Amino acid sequence: MPDIFVESAPNEDKGGNVKHVSHTGRSQENVEIEEKELPHLEKTKSSHNHVFSAYCEHPDKIHYSNRLEKERGLLFLRKHFITNFPWIVKTIALAIAPPLLFIIFSFFPPLLLDFFPRSYIFLGLSFYYYLVFGYAFVNYITWFYNSSLVTTQRIIDIDFSHIVFENVSASKLDLVQDVHYAQIGVFASVFDYGDVTVQTAGTSVLGFDFLAAPHPEKVVHFINSLIGKIKHGNSV
Repeated sequence: MPDIFVESAPNEDKGGNVKHVSHTGRSQENVEIEEKELPHLEKTKSSHNHVFSAYCEHPDKIHYSNRLEKERGLLFLRKHFITNFPWIVKTIALAIAPPLLFIIFSFFPPLLLDFFPRSYIFLGLSFYYYLVFGYAFVNYITWFYNSSLVTTQRIIDIDFSHIVFENVSASKLDLVQDVHYAQIGVFASVFDYGDVTVQTAGTSVLGFDFLAAPHPEKVVHFINSLIGKIKHGNSV
């Protein structure tokens, strides 16, 4: 199972531009950012988390394994939902293809389908739609669990694909050295998403790539605000 999931609650610049901002962190053992130390990031209302959320500040219902003591999630990210558009269109096209074929074949007597027993046609369609559903399900699950989380102590990135592959990386905030984003293309500019790169010090984890993250400029500003506090010693 993926390490991060969302628990639902009942009440609950132009294309081609690359912006670059750098910071240098200092070495500490237990770095934790208190939200009260970040007035501009302070939570003012409950975040609305749902199964289609791609950008969420101060998420309330995010649970993950190996959670550190007093660690709290500050920013939760997935790929912008618009990146699902290609496979959604393919799924819809595959779903409506059989009825369209039935209509087309009905204009060409003798009807080709008359040569096949109806039970065979039913079984074939059932198997076909099972595959279509599986295709849509795998793509949605891959998007849903391929996520990133910025907490009061760490940056966590989960690369999850096709159900069978999972790679989890984590790094302390004090190891973050550089944050920048690239927003390339008209489509990315219109829907406001881009690739955010977080470079870290050390030999184990050299960096994170948050691909197609919503509001990349806000993400960079958010992380820079956290490491800015660490740089000036405002951590506990």
